[in-house]
Amino acid sequence: MARHRQWPAKRKRQALAALALVAMGAYPPQAWAASCPVGTGDGVVCVPAADVLSGGMDRAPGAHDDARAGYAVGNLWQVDGRVWRAASVAAGAARWELVPTARPADALAPHAVFAGGTVRMVSGYVGPAVDVETRQQGRVVVTTIGIGADGEFDHEALRAALAGRDAGTFATVLRVYDQSGHGHDLDATPGRHVVHIGEVRVAGHETLSWGEENGPGGFVIPASLKVPADDFFFGSVGTYASSNSGYAAYPVPVLLGDATRGREFKTFFGSYSLDGFTHIADAASPDRRTDLVITNSPAAFDVYATRGGYGLDCANASARLASPIAPGQMNGGYIGFNADGGPWFSQGRNTGQWTGLVIADKAPDAAGLAAFQAAAAAVGNYMPQLRATLVVIGDSRSEGYRLSDGRNWPYLMQQYGRYQSYDLAVSGATTRQMLGMVPAAEAVGRHASQRVAVVFGGYNDHLEYNHIPPDETVRNIALMVRRLKKAGFTVALVDETSTAGAPREALRAAVRDGTITPDIEIDPFAPDQPLYNVENHTNWSSDDTHPSQIGHAILASMIWKRVGPSLLPPR
Repeated sequence: MARHRQWPAKRKRQALAALALVAMGAYPPQAWAASCPVGTGDGVVCVPAADVLSGGMDRAPGAHDDARAGYAVGNLWQVDGRVWRAASVAAGAARWELVPTARPADALAPHAVFAGGTVRMVSGYVGPAVDVETRQQGRVVVTTIGIGADGEFDHEALRAALAGRDAGTFATVLRVYDQSGHGHDLDATPGRHVVHIGEVRVAGHETLSWGEENGPGGFVIPASLKVPADDFFFGSVGTYASSNSGYAAYPVPVLLGDATRGREFKTFFGSYSLDGFTHIADAASPDRRTDLVITNSPAAFDVYATRGGYGLDCANASARLASPIAPGQMNGGYIGFNADGGPWFSQGRNTGQWTGLVIADKAPDAAGLAAFQAAAAAVGNYMPQLRATLVVIGDSRSEGYRLSDGRNWPYLMQQYGRYQSYDLAVSGATTRQMLGMVPAAEAVGRHASQRVAVVFGGYNDHLEYNHIPPDETVRNIALMVRRLKKAGFTVALVDETSTAGAPREALRAAVRDGTITPDIEIDPFAPDQPLYNVENHTNWSSDDTHPSQIGHAILASMIWKRVGPSLLPPR
């Protein structure tokens, strides 16, 4: 095994010194907004689209960005690396104040016990970022890629590693170095090196990308990392490829502690009910639903504990879960998408594309929390002010079954415009379960401006273990459409495919006779369309049921052409 690039042992002292300077206020306010490169031609997916494709939200906030427009005191607004916070949202007299930003982990100093990723998470950090494993002529080669004095990830070193790899292989991440100086590096689970790098970028930053086809795996949090059960913080920056999950047993996105020691915490999306909301499990309960639905657009996500309960935030959305938490200590944990980092079942249905992670052994106060969120927005070019909202309700064809790195069509569609995206689809979902996703859609629609919902499903109803007849499939989809329209959504219905057993004709007939009343009907599977022939295994998987990666790109383009004008009307 070959290894390239070594870093000085003094990196721990440098990182601790940087955190100390931040705690003393020695670093000036700065901003580092980035964006996707134009015309790279390297085949890497990069989201989101350019800021100008945001329906006019690429501007400074003004007096009319008020409560009537859906904003609340404390909400953030980011453009070109500058971040504002709403001090007042009085009608016609909103006041937004420019706030200083540093790096995401700085806000948690001196309590950050891990900070790492492909971006500089701690001001002044210079040193290794990740260890990357590739296969070159059959040999395993490990390359350490760092963050330089300019604060930038060494993209050239990564490109060289990618260029030298064997055809058909991925670059996987073996280690994420701790920029906080505590030495709590995250190591890939032995034998399960499945987290890719070089496949997906968020705002131009390389990501640590999970995906269903990657296989189960993640990173082990070392037992030396300890946090109080009633006083901790976890934050991620980047994206999630879906807002729902079919497996509450999986730590999505984080598990802290060890169940064998009687103390464990995890947060996950959707639970067994596939409801799309964020859930929490701890020593008191294995499953409690919160009111937060995470966006699949670039954003910071955080969850923290205090003695009185939990707080969660994503973009400008927040939720609180009042729940007395007994004191105690949690050691180590797991970040990934399999059952508690233990027995291997299958890949969880939710995927992350992260540029950075932070763990702290103390929950921040309101000012610290605001500072983390503002810094994340500036570093990642997140636009939490976006209120145009897309919701997708469906099954595996929208969730991304058999795809690597979370590149489903709703995720790919963000290359065409900037908005809040929520993919509530879950593999295997029937129309009964899709109905259970509607409350999450209604929740995110309450503070939206333009609202578009795409409904695509029904195939799973006929399977022998579901036994849902076509007339019920029609009733369920008709009810979904009515509820979404009542909630203010423009509803697009994607016709079913020609896969054997799909209720294509029943659903199309129900639209013709007015039983199902979408505002937009989209048929990517008509005889004159590129996705008509399910036996074309360039555009479809070998099972004739699931679009291939190319098929998802086709769907993203076709669906955007129909829903884009309703989601982001011309300025």
